[in-house]
Amino acid sequence: MNFSLNNYKNIILLFLLSSLWALHFSLVKIVDADNNPLSILVSLLAILSLLFFFFLLFKKQIFKITLKKSIFFSVAGLFAYIVPLSIEFIVAPKIEAGILTLIISIVPVFTLLIVWTFRLLDVTTKLVIGTLFGLFGLSILLIGDLNNISLNIWSIYALIIPLSYAFDAIFMEKFWPKNLNTTQVAFGECVASLLFVILLSTFFGNNFEDYSQWLFFPSFWFLTIVTFIEVWLFFYMLNKIGAVFVNLSSYLVMPIGFVWGYLFFDETFTFIKFLSTLLICISIFMLGKQKYKIKNIPIE
Repeated sequence: MNFSLNNYKNIILLFLLSSLWALHFSLVKIVDADNNPLSILVSLLAILSLLFFFFLLFKKQIFKITLKKSIFFSVAGLFAYIVPLSIEFIVAPKIEAGILTLIISIVPVFTLLIVWTFRLLDVTTKLVIGTLFGLFGLSILLIGDLNNISLNIWSIYALIIPLSYAFDAIFMEKFWPKNLNTTQVAFGECVASLLFVILLSTFFGNNFEDYSQWLFFPSFWFLTIVTFIEVWLFFYMLNKIGAVFVNLSSYLVMPIGFVWGYLFFDETFTFIKFLSTLLICISIFMLGKQKYKIKNIPIE
């Protein structure tokens, strides 16, 4: 089988992005912000926005914000940060890091369902079978411990996270503004998300002390650095490769997440996890051989 240099590059980037995603979810569990997820979101997004801003300033790539760009960044920010991260901080302490990672790894299934619903790609037999393998793998994990009702409830609640990520990636690829690069889009989305979170956080009575407290936790800064690299790499791959391909790579997050869970939290790798991993790996091999690209219609 012949692979071009770009194929090797993309595979390496997929593994790197997957490792960062899995590490991110484990760090969220360490930070343990479920009592006040909005406060840490404000701090995290504020620092990310500053980092991207200084990078753009250094590269002399500051761009003009228009109404259409504002709408684009607002919708993208809502589904990339506000919805998934808020839920993530709530459910992370309630379920194992490996299980949370597995649930988020099902992003490809939701991606294909959205693509099918809006007729963005043709439906093939391989797509259907591959998607069913992924769903079956997730189902086995969710029903693997019927006696633990709270685990299953939190796991079902966590499904909102991959659904949100799937919609966000498809939306951004479809309407990515013309002449904006990776860092510019990452900056715009972070700023829009930050404004949303500040308003919401103020409504719930948070103050400056609630935000600043996170700055004194080393785990928060580690999470920030990992998230910064992860966000930039995601947008780079989204722009170059496309949402469907990038989201398929999230299947790789799951086995790596079990490794992080074992290293950080002494979690066990059970037969159920192994079987789920096997089924989802079969799914990604079936779907990953295809090439998908959604037609871009720039919002501006």
